[in-house]
Amino acid sequence: MADVQPENGFLRIATELMDEIIRRDFSKRQLAILHFVIRLSYGCQKKDCVIEKFNMFEIAGINKVDIKKELKFLRECFVINWDETTMIFSINKDYEKWQITPSKGFEKEKFDHLIHQNIKRKVSKTLTNERKEVSKTLTTKKQVVSKILTFKSEKVSKTLTMKLVKYELRYQSITCLSKAHWVRKDILKISFKDINNHHDDKEKKSTENNPFVFYEQNGFGTIPPSLHDEINYWFDGKFFDEPDLIIIESMKEAVRNNKRSWSYCNRCLINWSNLRLRTLNEVKTQIKSFNHQINKKEQKSQQPQQKYNYGF
Repeated sequence: MADVQPENGFLRIATELMDEIIRRDFSKRQLAILHFVIRLSYGCQKKDCVIEKFNMFEIAGINKVDIKKELKFLRECFVINWDETTMIFSINKDYEKWQITPSKGFEKEKFDHLIHQNIKRKVSKTLTNERKEVSKTLTTKKQVVSKILTFKSEKVSKTLTMKLVKYELRYQSITCLSKAHWVRKDILKISFKDINNHHDDKEKKSTENNPFVFYEQNGFGTIPPSLHDEINYWFDGKFFDEPDLIIIESMKEAVRNNKRSWSYCNRCLINWSNLRLRTLNEVKTQIKSFNHQINKKEQKSQQPQQKYNYGF
């Protein structure tokens, strides 16, 4: 029987990071890569790891044909950091930048409830190093009352009194505990409210700049796995300087024209790329100019035609 003990090594990783891995809709191969990198980095008490050859990922059950494609996808989605020259891998701890859609069945309230339920759960039996069960009954060993909180010159009373004894501090009062420095409850409430609002604004901003989230929240439908690769194709820096914002702008253009489909967005991106537009401002200027030309043509076509006088 396997003898698993923490003394033989353990993973030290932030639970917040593991929660996010659970929350996102990773494929089986992507999860295998993440677990492999986590084991070789955090499992070795390091922030990153070295995997010299791609075929080493076959240890984690990933086919050699899919390894490079999946690594590029995770890097373009800002989930992992990968230096191709040194072959150093690490998990991107700034999970707010991950461009992976959340799982459909994930519910934060239920997940938090499960965590709290397991934290509060008491262990019924604990084993010592000698493999002996800890006794569940009180021993008859005489207990000694500690004198740490009392003064050395005084003895601890052995009889119960009905009167509450009140002691004054003998030394100078601690300023942080004095009434003059007490913090009002309403100030604390305002502070916590500001913190929550700041966190909500930060989370809202991160989702607003995520094309995958924007796609699903604006009537385009759910993103199938095949579409992931097509969207990620435009994240390559050779097309745009602000790829995430420009991809979202193409989706906004589709919404404005009531053509909610990726094919329409893709045609917009191809057109902007052919025009060598690099920034979001350049794209917006092009859209404005194009709409102006369309409106001008429509106005011209709506003007009544002048009747020609033939002289009779």
